[in-house]
Amino acid sequence: MTETWRRWEGRAVDGRFPLQSYLGGSDHSAVFLTFILGGAGESEKAAIKLIPADRADAEEQLRRWQAACELNHPNLIPIFEAGRCELDGTELLYVVMEFAEENLSQILPERALTAEEARGTLPPVLRALQYAHDKGLVHGRVQPSNILAIGDQVKLSSDSLSVPGERRSATTSAYDPPEMATGGSSTAGDVWQMGMTLIEVLTQRLPVGDSQQNEPPAPPNGIPQPFREIIENCLQIDPAQRWTVARIADRLPPVQSETASQGSVAALPTTPEVVPGSPLAAEDGKQSAKWPYAIALVAAVLVVVFLVARPKPPASLPPAQTSQDRDASTAGGGASTTASTSAAAKPGQAASEGRVVARVMPQISPGALRSIRGRIRIQVKINVDGAGNVTEAHLKSPGPSKYFAARALEAARGWKFKPTLENGQPVASQWIVQFALTRNAIDGSLVRIRP
Repeated sequence: MTETWRRWEGRAVDGRFPLQSYLGGSDHSAVFLTFILGGAGESEKAAIKLIPADRADAEEQLRRWQAACELNHPNLIPIFEAGRCELDGTELLYVVMEFAEENLSQILPERALTAEEARGTLPPVLRALQYAHDKGLVHGRVQPSNILAIGDQVKLSSDSLSVPGERRSATTSAYDPPEMATGGSSTAGDVWQMGMTLIEVLTQRLPVGDSQQNEPPAPPNGIPQPFREIIENCLQIDPAQRWTVARIADRLPPVQSETASQGSVAALPTTPEVVPGSPLAAEDGKQSAKWPYAIALVAAVLVVVFLVARPKPPASLPPAQTSQDRDASTAGGGASTTASTSAAAKPGQAASEGRVVARVMPQISPGALRSIRGRIRIQVKINVDGAGNVTEAHLKSPGPSKYFAARALEAARGWKFKPTLENGQPVASQWIVQFALTRNAIDGSLVRIRP
């Protein structure tokens, strides 16, 4: 079936959505990369999903997608448009969604998540689920492939949302609760799937249970608290005995972190629509110091590091205009990579300006760059020895995102300098490297502190 889907690469849906490349699919659906017109009039990546229009539930599915276009939550993948189309005489339904570069199912073949990474991933997913449940909807497919990273945010897919009690026409899933065989989807079913997902992300394997004997899957040995208790209460055979999403969130320990400043990075919302009084809710009309800023920090630092910031081949790096070949003595400012002096050399001190011989730019994925609004500036203070090597680096101005700051700090440690001379002798020097990040470029500038 893959080749059948692939034959439509290069075509356009509804004359507006080009099928740029085939991203994956099954016998029942296919997902392609496409482009939409963004708010600034620029083309932006999106994902478009196609399914056959001859399915028994085709009309109902189209109605669900169109209704989902009205949903708005920062941890839920937005749906931009849904409709009907025809390609080579084949009637299809399509749904256009926000593009995500990676999901949890792509990570698990490499390694399991640590407990701390799982702790950073879970709250945004719970927030999205709570929002859907509050809207009278169920997700129905909570599993690693539907937990995605976009910029510094963790998001849950939205194309499977439905009302409780509806049955899927597609094949069943190993994540489904026992009652799915005879009943429809439910909020309790989402909780079961969350328990199965937690086991898989922490162990790299799905558990095996015997629902016919009323024996739920048992969490494998080694799963730490509070996840073990959460899993045990998610995987109850009786749906009425399962915890709610709010109860799961309540069991999670509070996050201890600094208050994140609102910067240019797309931030999580301050007042998501969730159950009043639940740990997922921000204070009415106020910005919560814990929610969402703690989640923004945890998601950015712990989750995006393994989803978005995994090492990628050089070809996947953004076509950033990095200025690595510009001469360091060229005058300039702003985002150009120039070497400027913070103070003139004192009389009698024939101190050379020093010259950068190797610049290293932050290795940031295109998806993370696209999350930037405006410009982010990060300053790193570095100490350079007489041989021109960076011996120490620390953040002077980290900017709004710990993820970007960590990448900038790592890059600054790799800079190399022509030795700075004082009275003809090489001496240690101190500099500030400033990186300027936009969604289209990464640039660096340099200011000498001493000598």
